[in-house]
Amino acid sequence: MKYLTALFAVLLFIAPLHADDDREHAALASVTVATNLQADGEIARKGRKALLLLVSREECSYCIQIKREVIGPMLRSGDYDDRLLIRELRLDGVSTVIDFQGVARDSHNVAYDYKASVTPTLLFLDADGKELTAKMVGIQTPDMYYYYVDQSIQEAIEALDSRTEQ
Repeated sequence: MKYLTALFAVLLFIAPLHADDDREHAALASVTVATNLQADGEIARKGRKALLLLVSREECSYCIQIKREVIGPMLRSGDYDDRLLIRELRLDGVSTVIDFQGVARDSHNVAYDYKASVTPTLLFLDADGKELTAKMVGIQTPDMYYYYVDQSIQEAIEALDSRTEQ
């Protein structure tokens, strides 16, 4: 009987931890994985939006940190919905993605085109897949990272606006 009591106590302790994992996993899963960048480009074009493309790997701890601390809160806030489309390009295993020209390619090759072999990398693109501002590679200053991402987003939107005015 005391073994059952001890087992019950352990289960009571573990259950809330598992629930936290489920909530975190749900928050991380809210980033849409890119499967068709050409279609995403058309969505961006019609909405006059920039495209933030996170190049990541599932087991990359910094990628998880960015999704949890930066991209997740951005998506939940809704503050960027009108001007930014956020997608994730996964480099795990072999995955095929339609590139901006409509060609089915391995996700690694798409990342290679942007010289984005290190994860995480944030790319700030227009509807045609052209870079609007400098990519962000890795996390150099965790405390200021959200600010730097926001700055890059604003630069990308300004660059996009200046292109559409011409």
